[in-house]
Amino acid sequence: MPKYILIGLIVVIGTFVIMNYWPKLHDYTKNKIIASIFGIIAIGFVVLISLLIF
Repeated sequence: MPKYILIGLIVVIGTFVIMNYWPKLHDYTKNKIIASIFGIIAIGFVVLISLLIF
């Protein structure tokens, strides 16, 4: 039970930190962050599909 409370607090605090610092970042940095997130999602999708096939 406490781990769910900690996960919830981390998500909420992380969201507020991102909301605070996102406008202060340069466009190039924002693009790199967004591309990295989509890259991680794509790699995770490929790994998941490969695990389901084999």
